[in-house]
Amino acid sequence: MKNRMQKPEVRSQNKRSAARCQASVWLALAAFVLSAFAAVEGLGQNAARAGAVEGERAELYQALLDLQSPWTVMCVAAHPDDEDGATLTVLRRKYGVHTVTVFSTYGEGGQNAVGPELYEELGAIRARETMQASEIQGSEPHFLGLKDFGFSKSADEAFKVWGHEEALRRLVLKIRQLRPDVIITNHDTVSGHGHHQATGRLVLEAFDAAADPHRFPEQLKRGGVSVWQPQRLFVRVGAPGGSVEKATPEDEAAIISVNRNERDEVRGTTYAEQALQALQRHATQGPWPQTLPASWASAIRYRLTRSAKKAPPLPPNAQTFLDGLGLPPKIQERLMPPAVKTLLPFYEKERDREQILRTLLQLQKDRVFVAPKGSTDEHRFELMSQRLSDALEVASGVRMTIALDEDVLVPNTPATFSVVISNRSDKEVQLGKSVVLGGPDGSLDEDAFVIKAPSVLAPKSEITLHAKRHTPASEPINVPGAEHLYDDLLFGRQFRAVLKIPYDGTFFFVHATTRVNVAPAVEIAGIAPSPLVLTRAARDLPASKTAPAGMSTESGVEFSLRLINHQGQPFKGQVIAGGPASKLAAGGTTVTLAARGMSEVSVKRSGDVADMAPARDYNPPVPNVVTFSVVGDGGQRVVTQRSVRVVWSDARVAPNLRVGYVRSFDDTIRDSLAALNVEAKELKVEDVRSSDLSRYNAIILDNRGYQAHPELVAANQRLLDYVREGGTLIVFYHRTNEWNPDAERKRPQLAPYPLTLGNSRVTDETAPIQFTEPQHALLNYPNKITPEDFAGWIQERGLYYPEKWDAHYSAPLSTSDKGEAPLRGGLLAADYGRGRYIYTSMVWYRQLRAGVPGAYRVLANMISYGRQQ
Repeated sequence: MKNRMQKPEVRSQNKRSAARCQASVWLALAAFVLSAFAAVEGLGQNAARAGAVEGERAELYQALLDLQSPWTVMCVAAHPDDEDGATLTVLRRKYGVHTVTVFSTYGEGGQNAVGPELYEELGAIRARETMQASEIQGSEPHFLGLKDFGFSKSADEAFKVWGHEEALRRLVLKIRQLRPDVIITNHDTVSGHGHHQATGRLVLEAFDAAADPHRFPEQLKRGGVSVWQPQRLFVRVGAPGGSVEKATPEDEAAIISVNRNERDEVRGTTYAEQALQALQRHATQGPWPQTLPASWASAIRYRLTRSAKKAPPLPPNAQTFLDGLGLPPKIQERLMPPAVKTLLPFYEKERDREQILRTLLQLQKDRVFVAPKGSTDEHRFELMSQRLSDALEVASGVRMTIALDEDVLVPNTPATFSVVISNRSDKEVQLGKSVVLGGPDGSLDEDAFVIKAPSVLAPKSEITLHAKRHTPASEPINVPGAEHLYDDLLFGRQFRAVLKIPYDGTFFFVHATTRVNVAPAVEIAGIAPSPLVLTRAARDLPASKTAPAGMSTESGVEFSLRLINHQGQPFKGQVIAGGPASKLAAGGTTVTLAARGMSEVSVKRSGDVADMAPARDYNPPVPNVVTFSVVGDGGQRVVTQRSVRVVWSDARVAPNLRVGYVRSFDDTIRDSLAALNVEAKELKVEDVRSSDLSRYNAIILDNRGYQAHPELVAANQRLLDYVREGGTLIVFYHRTNEWNPDAERKRPQLAPYPLTLGNSRVTDETAPIQFTEPQHALLNYPNKITPEDFAGWIQERGLYYPEKWDAHYSAPLSTSDKGEAPLRGGLLAADYGRGRYIYTSMVWYRQLRAGVPGAYRVLANMISYGRQQ
């Protein structure tokens, strides 16, 4: 075994050899500890540590409570925020149950209520939000990594994308790895989101498949797991967004009620309040209520849906999912000895941490949580062993954290770690003189290293140790996270540290973990525009006119790149914009970046806009990619590369347009107007209130604009006056509860004529479009809209379609999902005074952002509406 010794700042030169002598012993000892932790900690394990979000009293109480329960309950959910956070909180915080949640997807197909990120970028954010929520719930999050392709109406559609067998395989593997005694889910098989229905079906199938050695046998041979049969499966009755099914009297015996409004006296809040705090961490899916909703007053109810063949029946009046379950007597005696049962009562009465510590050490010395030889339930013993280790750490008052001093790891460069050891107790603590830092799986090969520590730590004090580690050139890069959502690299490189604490003739371990991202030496953190959308409106510019958004008819296309130098020394090199990633063009833009600095760089792609765009109408979109390569000074070695798609849209606009727009969550409207060569200005709410709006031919209110800017509701009359005086107002989609009149929220009718939204959607992005008014100006000027303009759409056609509208509106389009009634309200237009009003429920922002050519042609018609020559 090769060990790399590192030099911390606290180590003197003449003690190096002594530390080296300890290394081999330490590494062997720490390997056992690291491996034990790794055996039960999965993705997101750092979210399971109770101490992350609690005070010291609650922290020790939770650690002792955890020792009372050897059970695991798994919650299965389709998307982040679909988990039953309240029930998970009750199970962990009241009963000490080990709780895990398995999510089918990362939620990347949803909407973003707080920022511009969508798709894989959004999925990376939601994964981290889920980990934050899980810390509060006291649970562990795990992900199957199935594709979230947006709202679906059926399980069959979900399985068409996921693949039924592949989705089942992944869930079966998680059950075999995590070995839950009970599974709960919010999802039934017939109601709500198609992903919910599919997840509900998968849970039913996986419940038994995980115990069948003939199902996915390769997992048993190569996956390091064995078959596992959960004992019970519960499905929530009347789950949010699901069925409103009520139990019949004869079913009541199979019902478990969870009281989330019970007060947690240790933390001073109700479990419902804690669950709401966790829900609020899912910020991208908000806004969430700030106080408990009235709907949370009732208990959460679950029905026992399936039991294992040999599982004991659910007792009458059972209070928890686990009532009536038992372990073999010998296992029960090992996992629940009398000393464990006395811990909590003793602590609540005496609060004697030192005696608690001694009792815990005796449990460790007696090896109560070490699986007996030949045990088939090693995972349960490993879980309890980790919980004992956590309890020892909390009772001792010794804590350790580990952090990377730099923002990221950079392959083939040194990195500095800081390890902080603190003593929260009132007594001096003996330390084991060395900290061992190892890899994520417990392995201690050349990646492991030893940091020398002092032998004593004074009461209420802490010490910081530093050590350098050389990052291997082969370290996998996981930045940006959006490009690693599905390859198990999303959360970066994990490191574990172990410190031995001698105590009263024996010892225990304190441990810490951290995850860090791995980035190239110079990162291309952003490129704009992306994709590059070329339009006829921009191509046909007079040579004397300057094109917007970096486009120039004479010198090509200008891109803005955001570069980050992650190195500790300055970087000088070039950014080259060329063709395929395998080829580098001659020349480039010289860049100089300060150490750990960031800079915006303008890079031009050679060639004219006219050269990059087709010469004739309706040629296929340019099959072109512009690749940006960062190379070091004086060489052709590529530091990093990123590419941008090039799209052609044969879109024209009416001449001399001036457009104002109210931005919501991203810059899609700004970039789209720039691609159409339109003079555009972003309007703030104050501009709407007081500026001269008549200077604009059209104003666009971006999707969910009244939600993004609530104060816009009070200023809405100004927008209607603008239309009445001759302007064109275009309003993109809103949710029902953000739009429909609501006296309590002081929201009047926002459109000039009555228009009420419903919840209908068209989720098939290929659903046929019917032209119900083919001669309507919106379909004919300045671009003749045809069915081809609705080809290549992504995710969906539209959502929150109007369910009724005034006769003043015309509805020139109709579409529907297969087998459903046509929906005509996706595009509505009405004359109002001397102007025109457009409301559209179609998801233009997704299509524009993705560079769908036809979306630009329809947008051009909307902003040109009423300007026919």
